Amino acid sequence: MCSSGSDTLKCVTFLGIVLPLQGTRVTLTIKRFGVSVPKELLDRFDGLVETKGYVGRSEAIRDAMRAYISQCDWESDQKGNHATLSVVYQHKPRLMAELIGAQHDAEAHVISTVHIHLTHSHCLEVLVMEGDKADIEKLANKIGGLSGVEFARLFAFSLGEDKDHHSH
Repeated sequence: MCSSGSDTLKCVTFLGIVLPLQGTRVTLTIKRFGVSVPKELLDRFDGLVETKGYVGRSEAIRDAMRAYISQCDWESDQKGNHATLSVVYQHKPRLMAELIGAQHDAEAHVISTVHIHLTHSHCLEVLVMEGDKADIEKLANKIGGLSGVEFARLFAFSLGEDKDHHSH
């Protein structure tokens, strides 16, 4: 809840977490808890905390928790789901036409694409999609199965209860 006394603050919801808009002050309730993990797992995690430039374990754990919650929301078949699909493929006109055709024929809505020439023979394409889980997965599987696609990685997420659509 974003409120300060009798004045209500303007807030935005991101990944199911209410955040105040810039210029507002809110006190967050922080709860401490203990976690028991094998030493090797903690050592690897601490290495990632350092590599990624986190201030400490707590922020890295919060990020991991948000990612896990978002993935679980996605898996629960909520509406309003989003995803990116990163695809590395051979630069061939036939394959490029098949990629475009798959996007146009899909039930999932492709909001945007980014196309990058990695080398003379390979391209990277990133698709930003929204739609039902099954429709997004169907498109990702179709594209991933095309001959000449070498890598296809789906990153799916749900924004929880944030139903507002923002467009430019």
